[in-house]
Amino acid sequence: MSHTTSTLGVVVRNADGALAEAPPSAWSDADLWDREYSELCAIPSSYRTSPSHSFRRLEAVLKPFPGASVLDAGSGTGRHALYLARQGCFVHAVDASGAACEVLRDRAGSVDDLRRRITVEQAHLEVDAPPDARYDIVIDSYVSCHLLNDDARRCYLSGLRRLLRPGGALYTACMGADDEYYAAHATDPAGPFSIATDPLNGVAKLLQPRLLFRDGLSEFSRVEAVTTERFDDVVAGQTYGREVLAAVVRT
Repeated sequence: MSHTTSTLGVVVRNADGALAEAPPSAWSDADLWDREYSELCAIPSSYRTSPSHSFRRLEAVLKPFPGASVLDAGSGTGRHALYLARQGCFVHAVDASGAACEVLRDRAGSVDDLRRRITVEQAHLEVDAPPDARYDIVIDSYVSCHLLNDDARRCYLSGLRRLLRPGGALYTACMGADDEYYAAHATDPAGPFSIATDPLNGVAKLLQPRLLFRDGLSEFSRVEAVTTERFDDVVAGQTYGREVLAAVVRT
């Protein structure tokens, strides 16, 4: 796997229509993510151990099974990798952050079965050159949204889909454009795609419009299920209405 860092951006505008400087992409920025995981923990899910709302909603469609080969692309501290390994899956967990990988290794290392079923790799995932392997399931949980160009995001997801064995499934989840926390920090909120930079950690995300989310995935694969999850969550001591868009596409 290559360790080249991708630097991707997009031209954006402020609410008054004036050109704005595109924020730097957090894609494969190991230093930025190490700071998030080791110092800031600004993202509520950074250290959560249970699967996300959307993952649980689509789990029956994703159909994990004992012995399944899984790629968790951008695994973080392993909330989904650990969950799937407990179900008997063999998980290849990849993340750019050494701090996140170390937490996941510690979590998996305390249980023999989990240590045997999870392979943790610190590495950068390139947009146009994903790992050369084949999997039954690929997980993209709040990762591809850090590509700040929608064409690049879809190119990357298409590449992940090509890693699937026949009948395999790709799970992808991102923040929706109506997420209260990120919408409050969005550039070009009136455009089809907004970019929000989190003031707590400097991480920029591409926010997906709900009506375009499924159409974008349909361009390169068969969409088996889509969900919009809305729930309240606390960020920096304040409660926000969150919006997550997720889907399962299958070969």
